[in-house]
Amino acid sequence: MKSKICVSLGGMPFAKCLQLASVFPLVEIRLDLLNLTPQKVETLAMQCRQWVATCRSGNLNDYERTVLLSAAIRSGATYVDIEYDSEIAYRQQLIVLAKRLRSKLIISYHNFETTPDVDILNQIIEQAKNMNADLVKLAVTANSPADSAKIMSLYSQHNNLIAFAMGDVGKITRIAAPFLGAEFTFAAVNEKHLTAPGQMTASQMEEILNFF
Repeated sequence: MKSKICVSLGGMPFAKCLQLASVFPLVEIRLDLLNLTPQKVETLAMQCRQWVATCRSGNLNDYERTVLLSAAIRSGATYVDIEYDSEIAYRQQLIVLAKRLRSKLIISYHNFETTPDVDILNQIIEQAKNMNADLVKLAVTANSPADSAKIMSLYSQHNNLIAFAMGDVGKITRIAAPFLGAEFTFAAVNEKHLTAPGQMTASQMEEILNFF
């Protein structure tokens, strides 16, 4: 089940990231959390087997993110993650480049407070598909078991979906995702380097998935 676990790498020295990039079958390189140059992105890419290039807003502006994500796409990123609610001009130029160079496009929606109604989530999924998404990623926040059930119900209605709920209540959705049809689920390399609320470590996730 290792191939179903995408291990997020961020918040660590470049040398450590370089070492870990080749350890796992699939990694997410958090470009916004690694203080990289385009040259370092290219060097990292050579160590990865399959990888997701992600660069969230916050630490970097759109120009800086475009430079890094473009370098990732040109270096052969398997997937590139672009936010659903990002600026159209920023989003579109990266989508065009990803399609031209055949990086699979993940359009991702995040909600760090709640889980929207299913009707709204369905609408987001359809709009993301209209943006040429190869995969749609939903990362919402579960405040109750009903929220987790809501997010898991989406798999019966959609293909090419990676949907899970953040937070402790939502952990079950991270485990269930590969069994419900997600191409992969996300985990951290260890407890020190969690990149999202409720994220488990790769070893914890692997043990649970192998058990089932």
